[in-house]
Amino acid sequence: MVILRGVNLTGDSKVPPFRPGLTEIDFARLQGLGMNVVRLLFLWEAYEPQAGYYDESYLAEIRATAEAAWAHGMYVVIDIHQDGFSRYASRGSGDGFPGWAVSHRGRPSTPDNSPSSRYWPVLMATDPTTHRSFHDFFTDAMGVRTRYLMMLSRISMTFANTHGVIGYDLMNEPWGDEELELAPLYRDATAVLRSQHPSALMFIEGHVTTNTGIQTRLPRPAFAGVAYAPHFYKLSTLALNRWYGSPTTAHHAFANMTAKANEWNVPLFLGEFGVGADTRNAGGYVSHLYDRLDACLASGAQWNYTPRWNDQTKDGWNGEDFSILDPAGAIRPNFQPRPYPRHTAGTPLLFHYQEANQGGCGLSFAWDHDPARGDTEIFVPNALFARNSAITFFPADAICWRDEVRQLLVCRAARPTTIRIQMTPH
Repeated sequence: MVILRGVNLTGDSKVPPFRPGLTEIDFARLQGLGMNVVRLLFLWEAYEPQAGYYDESYLAEIRATAEAAWAHGMYVVIDIHQDGFSRYASRGSGDGFPGWAVSHRGRPSTPDNSPSSRYWPVLMATDPTTHRSFHDFFTDAMGVRTRYLMMLSRISMTFANTHGVIGYDLMNEPWGDEELELAPLYRDATAVLRSQHPSALMFIEGHVTTNTGIQTRLPRPAFAGVAYAPHFYKLSTLALNRWYGSPTTAHHAFANMTAKANEWNVPLFLGEFGVGADTRNAGGYVSHLYDRLDACLASGAQWNYTPRWNDQTKDGWNGEDFSILDPAGAIRPNFQPRPYPRHTAGTPLLFHYQEANQGGCGLSFAWDHDPARGDTEIFVPNALFARNSAITFFPADAICWRDEVRQLLVCRAARPTTIRIQMTPH
């Protein structure tokens, strides 16, 4: 079993010139943090700025970015990204759909993704043009849904032959009736994508409001190869710019998310989570979310890494400030490298990591080992676990050793058995 942990790329690629602009240095930094997946933003506006005209140079750069991620050991999820439909909707604070896709029954906005659009969720929720545009999209009133499927068909021909691309998040944080509009869209999009890319996984999200932890009403997909990929943001923490330490909301959200994944019998991939770096107790909040991911042995990608972050425009979109690293590569207060079992030779049973400020320190992991599946690999950051950190394991005939170059704890056994390990930093 593989658990994916990584980050979204990049916050400022939602706006012109739309290019992720990542370098070898950026991917080396992420690899050093133990990441093995990236959720890579793809903006329809950037690829098809006019109906029927495709900017192939944009697609080529996204492909090159995916290849670079894979060269550094990271899988890639192509995220068909939108927020509030378009930069020409949601009173200028949105992104994603091209301007020509905005409803003719609405009033197009002038794009304004400056810090003055900080409260973009309110602008999105209260803009009639946004809702008319989504309605017209789902009914294909102007042929936009048809063009969306054509776009997916075109890009799948490229990504089917791109190393590391494992699948597609079909639409980021959508509006629409989950049963009557989103489910049929996902069905049709999957059919189009798999005609060119048959092995692709589909990362499925519910209505944007499920980001708060409420349960989705999406029906179980009729097609296989699915991951349930909700997001989670705690509204009070974002609004007050402070986390008071209460775990209740996250516990409720993760209960809903894991219940839905179990109902569908699919993996849980938390596609977005995080908090602004200037949030009071940001580190404790994010660590708490990773604790929940560990408890349910789930995958996830934090929002976000923006290498061009700066003090003035922050992440470069609506004044958001979620980037986990600064331009020099220094870790910001909303992130901390953590151990996790990235590959389990068998079935994981339990993983737990406790930080020093939680009354103890170290990790414990148990799994039912299948020797036919090779070695189990646990990412253990050298910065947290020094060379002489204590390792204990059971049974005695299991073998475990440190690979400090790759920052891994590797374990194997010659027979099927339940292996338990503990590692305590010096």
